[in-house]
Amino acid sequence: MNRAIRRAVICLASFAVGTLARSQASGALNDGQHDFDFDLGKWKTHSSRLLHPLTGSQDWVDMDGVTVVKPVWGGRANLAEFKADGPAGHIELLSLRWYNPTARQWYLDFATPGVGTLGIPGIGEFKDGRGDFYDQEMIGGRSVLVRFSIWGISQNTARSEQAFSLDGGRSWEVNWVNRYTRDSSL
Repeated sequence: MNRAIRRAVICLASFAVGTLARSQASGALNDGQHDFDFDLGKWKTHSSRLLHPLTGSQDWVDMDGVTVVKPVWGGRANLAEFKADGPAGHIELLSLRWYNPTARQWYLDFATPGVGTLGIPGIGEFKDGRGDFYDQEMIGGRSVLVRFSIWGISQNTARSEQAFSLDGGRSWEVNWVNRYTRDSSL
């Protein structure tokens, strides 16, 4: 191989290695592990919940409460604690959300004080300002695809909802809707 061709190959190889290194470095900065940073703090939460999902019911109840989100593992995970009251009573939930850096996905799991165990985590990620997380659960003796979504994210507001599908995601029944407004009292 003559000298000019060798120089061209070395220049192209150096360019490719440099481009790959820059791509990996920027990917490491934007890999998703900080996608839930917006959620840290205290939020006033207005929730609407479908009382009898998957039955054709249209009976919804509203409740108002507070969600407090605290970081753990240096921000690679967080705990969200939700407490609310409404005509259907008092509800408390805990959500543990952790980031898998290999898969570049978040795992979301929920527990209530009455059950005391974590369930099946929803797995997903944020794209274009929306986070979608999915799992498969047995509900009322039926296998149900569950979707939890977060969108409308700003510094002081966000929305989320839970929906169930009995047909593998072709159609969805929304059964829980949340509207968050940042509480600046903390």
